Amino acid sequence: MIHKISMQELKDILSEDIPYISDHDKDEMAIPSYLHWNPLIRWLMWRRYEAIAQLAGFLKDMTVLEFGCGVGLFLPELHQQCGQVYAIDLFPEFAKRLNQKFGLNVNFIHDLSEISDHSLDLIIAADVLEHLEANELAQYLKTFAKKLRRSGRLIVSGPTENFVYKIGRFLAGFSGKGDYHHTNVNHLIDRISQTFELRRTHYLPFRFPPFLFKICEFKCSS
Repeated sequence: MIHKISMQELKDILSEDIPYISDHDKDEMAIPSYLHWNPLIRWLMWRRYEAIAQLAGFLKDMTVLEFGCGVGLFLPELHQQCGQVYAIDLFPEFAKRLNQKFGLNVNFIHDLSEISDHSLDLIIAADVLEHLEANELAQYLKTFAKKLRRSGRLIVSGPTENFVYKIGRFLAGFSGKGDYHHTNVNHLIDRISQTFELRRTHYLPFRFPPFLFKICEFKCSS
């Protein structure tokens, strides 16, 4: 079981608006899903992080980067389980509030160049790489490989964007949203596998189709 913050704690972090973060930006950060009235949707969102934690097998001496940390909901778990934690996001302000509220020791960076080459044991990208254009994705994957140790790993979560997923989006009241997804997790797996070696895959919400999300563990290719 991972560390989870409550809906009220999340509401407290979000209580003061940040003018330059739009509702569209908040949608990209999946904030409405974590605050959704339907507990099944909230369960699925947190289940992604539980699957990531299972694949990660955190150790106290690990140096970890969460790429696209969003509101920072996974940072308390990373702080508790790992030795050194880095985080980066386009809009890290809410995550910084969470970091302060819970007294975490997370190093927020503005650019991956701030991290030494071959110093990371693990990079986590939870539902973020599908937001990148193809050329951005290629550049980031190249940088990831440079920042990870030879034994380093990359864990990626992403939506399948299949028919059932789109029905679920409609039923959840998110119809018309999702334009920020430029691809799906299946295409991501194909692209990442050109640079990294795929080791394991978890499927959500269950181990049988139709799958809504896939969580994949990759290792640096030798």
